Amino acid sequence: MARLHIHPVGLFLLFFGLLSWVVALGGLGASTKDCTQNRADKAFSCANTYQLEWWTIWFQFILLVVMILTCFTAAFDKARHIYLTYLGIVTTLLTWTARNFITNSFSQYASDGAFLKSYKSDAYNAAAAGAVLLCITNFALIIFVGLGAAPPSNPYTSLGNTPAPLSVQTGTLGSSAPVEQKYQPSTYQPSNF
Repeated sequence: MARLHIHPVGLFLLFFGLLSWVVALGGLGASTKDCTQNRADKAFSCANTYQLEWWTIWFQFILLVVMILTCFTAAFDKARHIYLTYLGIVTTLLTWTARNFITNSFSQYASDGAFLKSYKSDAYNAAAAGAVLLCITNFALIIFVGLGAAPPSNPYTSLGNTPAPLSVQTGTLGSSAPVEQKYQPSTYQPSNF
C-alpha cells in the first residue's frame, strides 16, 4: 500500500478543492455566456473581461490535480515548497477573481442614477462562491502542506547517518598540561601540474 505523504485532512481538502473548482468553473462559464449575450461588443469585451479569471481557474485545477497525483509518492515531500508558492499565487488571483464577481453580481446604474443593465446574478454569485471556497481551501492547504514542510529538528535525519560528536583531546589522559600543536603545511601536490 502506498504511503500517504499528506495529512488525511489535507487529502480531503484537495478533493473539496476540486468540488469548489467545479462550482467556480460553472459560475465562470455562465458569467461568460451572460457577457456574450448581453454586450454589444461581445467578442472583444468578454475575452478581455474574463481572461485572468479563466487562467486562474485552470491554474487552480492543474495545481490540485498534480497535488492529488503526487500525494502518494515521495515527489510530494520534495515539492512541498513549490506547492506552497503556487498555492500562494493562485490564492491571490482567486481573491481578485472573487472580488470581481462579487462586484459584478449587482445591477449597474449610471452616475445620474439611471438603470443601465442587470447582470445574471446567479452566474456571478456561483463564480464568486466557487472562488471564495477555493480561497478558503487554499488557505487550509497552505497550513497543512506547510506543516509538513518544516525542517526536521535534527538536520542529519534525512542523511541516514548521523555524524559522531566532535571530540578534541589536547594531551594524554591524566595530564592537565596543554599540548602545543604545530602547524604542518600539506605536502600534497596535484599530479596534473
